[in-house]
Amino acid sequence: MKLDMQKAYDRVEWVFLEKIMLKLGFDQRWVKLIMACVKSVKYRVRFNSAETETILPTRGLRQGDPLSPYLFLLVAEGLSCMLKGAEQRGELEGVRVYREAPVISHLLFADDSLILMHADKKNADCLIDILTRYCANSGQKVSEAKSSIFFSTNTEVTVKAEVCESLNIMTESLSDKYLGLPAMVGADRSDCFHHLIDRVNSRINGW
Repeated sequence: MKLDMQKAYDRVEWVFLEKIMLKLGFDQRWVKLIMACVKSVKYRVRFNSAETETILPTRGLRQGDPLSPYLFLLVAEGLSCMLKGAEQRGELEGVRVYREAPVISHLLFADDSLILMHADKKNADCLIDILTRYCANSGQKVSEAKSSIFFSTNTEVTVKAEVCESLNIMTESLSDKYLGLPAMVGADRSDCFHHLIDRVNSRINGW
């Protein structure tokens, strides 16, 4: 399942970020310095050639700030730890690329999230419980309309319907990309990665 988070940076709760840093073992003085940087932001809006009074936000990370991507990774670590904990308790079952390989349940890169799990209602219910608790505390919100899901060809139609209903994600897509690369790659890889060759060629032609 590929998750889409609505305005991921803008919705970060400062209290959650601060508690995550403390939980991960950062020194309290260092955390205070970081939070002072985060909370220093002020906004004024120009409306009809006049500026409004100063607006002091209570959440969110500034996009374009070099510090923001690293801070958001700490926020996403909260989701990662919850997924790992559910795996260890046997509540969530990830997937293996082959029998001896380690189990993988998720891949996270900033606000891009890819969840990998066995397709059944038990795993789907566990995942939705984790996402509900994570969003309630971190301020994040899953955009169900923009999220998508794809199944193995061995998955039964009834199971697909159960999982989609539990997660409330009805978009089944095999053409989605993760970090600019196709999320699903079959035996014939030539078409999947041909767009990379086109992009390189267009850059070279520009030289």
